[in-house]
Amino acid sequence: MKTPIISSSAAAQPSVPSLIFRAYTVKELACLYFPQKTATGASRSLRALIRHDPELLSQLCAQGYRPRVHYLPPSAVQVLLEHLGTPEEFYEILRKA
Repeated sequence: MKTPIISSSAAAQPSVPSLIFRAYTVKELACLYFPQKTATGASRSLRALIRHDPELLSQLCAQGYRPRVHYLPPSAVQVLLEHLGTPEEFYEILRKA
């Protein structure tokens, strides 16, 4: 995989790709919501966010989410979108905080 060339102004702020409605691995989705972290760190952050939000956790569990699951079906992705917003919106909130 080729590494894209990033200008110095773009390097300061990671690019947040758009979310396409489909099944995702937890790591893949976590990297969209936490682009500034490594894949492992992003996964840990997303799982911690889910674990510490009882309402989000219960709604995800109703869609088949379990703590050690690797894939999230589109219905679970939709629940995350409703709670966290799009990755772009979520990143902007984190950046301002």
